[in-house]
Amino acid sequence: MENSQGGRMRVNWVVADSTIIPPDIDVNSIKDIASIWGSWKTWRGCSTDNVICNDAGKARELLKRNMNELCNMYIPRSMYIELDRPKAVRMYEGQFTFEIDNQDELIAIQLVMGQSDIVLLMGFDWTEKDISTDKLAAHRATNYRRFIIDAIKNSPDVQWVLVDHDGDVMPELAVFENLTQDTLENVIDLLST
Repeated sequence: MENSQGGRMRVNWVVADSTIIPPDIDVNSIKDIASIWGSWKTWRGCSTDNVICNDAGKARELLKRNMNELCNMYIPRSMYIELDRPKAVRMYEGQFTFEIDNQDELIAIQLVMGQSDIVLLMGFDWTEKDISTDKLAAHRATNYRRFIIDAIKNSPDVQWVLVDHDGDVMPELAVFENLTQDTLENVIDLLST
């Protein structure tokens, strides 16, 4: 499959923090399509290739367990020196300066959008939700929605595909032509090599 420049189509998976690959699906059939990006929380259940860790304490723990030898481990550049310049660790620029949930999965989205023609999103729930009465929870949820909306809006040449998403996406996302939904079975059938 070729992209608009005549090159090979660049495809990546991003898995949400809570993603569990269905037991009847061989993770290798997913990995044969593209690399998997996600939080360190997804590594065991999804065999994540590119693991994001935005927490210094957790990154230190993962490094003690040699996570950087099992996958491509990404940490913020600002954390690299604090962790004594660990070997075989990749860095990204920037950091979250606002309250938001699921930072690692959002960083994965940010990192893949610049290197993908198609981003396959598994385990995400982007349906409309009631606003929490807890002000901090509502604030964090609003920041999350804004981040997702901005990512899709600011990457019109990327095709975003919500895989096995239950229900319609929130109205703010429904306006984007570069966001679609499909089943995991269809995606594997269409993109398997």
